[in-house]
Amino acid sequence: MYLFYRIMKTILVYLTILGIGNFGFAPMRGGGDFEPSAPVEPGDQNKYLQIEAEDAGLDTFNPTELGGGYRYGPSMILNRDGSLDLWSAANGPGDIVDLVTYCRLFNEGTKRTKEVVALSPTPETEDARWACDPGVIKFGGYYYIGYTSTMDVRGTDNSVYVARSKNPDGPFEKWTGSGWGTDPVVPLVKYTDDPNGFGSGEPSFVLMGDRLFIYYSWNVENATTRVAIADATDENWPATLQHQGECLPAKISGDSADVKYVDEYGRFVAVFTEKRFSDDSYVAVWESFDGIHFRQSGFVKANTARKLHNCGLSGRADGHIGKGDPVYLSYAYGSDWGNWPTRFHRVTLSLADAPKLDDGAEQNIEIPVIRRRNHMIPEVTLIKAENQVYHVQDSEKLQVMAMDSEGFTFPVFGARFDGYDKSVIRISGGKIRAVGRGSTRVTIHWHGLEGSFFVYAE
Repeated sequence: MYLFYRIMKTILVYLTILGIGNFGFAPMRGGGDFEPSAPVEPGDQNKYLQIEAEDAGLDTFNPTELGGGYRYGPSMILNRDGSLDLWSAANGPGDIVDLVTYCRLFNEGTKRTKEVVALSPTPETEDARWACDPGVIKFGGYYYIGYTSTMDVRGTDNSVYVARSKNPDGPFEKWTGSGWGTDPVVPLVKYTDDPNGFGSGEPSFVLMGDRLFIYYSWNVENATTRVAIADATDENWPATLQHQGECLPAKISGDSADVKYVDEYGRFVAVFTEKRFSDDSYVAVWESFDGIHFRQSGFVKANTARKLHNCGLSGRADGHIGKGDPVYLSYAYGSDWGNWPTRFHRVTLSLADAPKLDDGAEQNIEIPVIRRRNHMIPEVTLIKAENQVYHVQDSEKLQVMAMDSEGFTFPVFGARFDGYDKSVIRISGGKIRAVGRGSTRVTIHWHGLEGSFFVYAE
């Protein structure tokens, strides 16, 4: 059945090239259109922020019957029209493990634009393995995506990276250590602890005037959260980071914290999942009045799904929640690894006289994981070479692959290649030919999509 779908989708893609049908690319649409948040005085420290899920929510993504899939670690920006720009970590094809997808949600999450790949790893750089756990903020005319990646094939020793674009769906330039480009790719926060640990990653951002607060996981055995502050007026703000240390302690089988600033109540709020993947899982709520020192405030458990993990909280483009803004909580759930629906709730924020600490006082919900039927019409989201890296002595076959939003891959033809050193290789007739010794990066272009791969001529 899987092979049948691949063949049929390939045929439909070729019909689109001939002018019949529709590729289904999401349009580039500017969002993040609220004015920058005004300064707010710190709130009443004798009150504690509470978050409640209004109902059982709905799924905005379901794994498919063929292929499964996931969208986790959602980062959501609220727009003036009530829509949400949504970035998620998604499963990638072949030797790309994870990548970041983008779409726009409408009508309380019941409708969306077609999905595209906004960000993927760059072969033969420090972020070569994956791009996952997105955290997005917009200021100074750019969307900035922070993400987790590594070169380590073991899945450990991760670091935090950052990229920027004028558009929510890219293309994105990555931080190079001295500016923005694609080569080299340098971490925003380099992990320097036990190389067998998960590492650093899972970033979140809040803009406070001219100061950019950057939150990220530091995970050797258990995930803690650290914070750094950068000068948001500097175009090369990653070079201005001032590390402030740990702001959230080790979690109970927990994961990344998503942080926002609640203007109405004058405080930062951090949400993260605890007891992840278990029947007792819930969303922890912590708060801070300076963005550096946090205290436990409450939790969200009633109406949420069991076995939840990797959550996100919506906010405006600068990481603030304005008075009267609708607020949404989203997370992935399920214990079948790599086959996770994404749940979406409207939530209510309020203040209480005391923190809510006893998570056993509320019950969550057993929600069956529903797999949806695969779509026959492909939403092409990514173009790549069959391999991210080639070692060529004489010549090697070159096959270009397309991937759709359901993870199906199929060969395509008619791609254009440029940006490579022609004294090292030549590309023609579906082959890479070595003409010298050395290495070079190659850029692929195909019907508005762009990818890259790396070649060593030996």
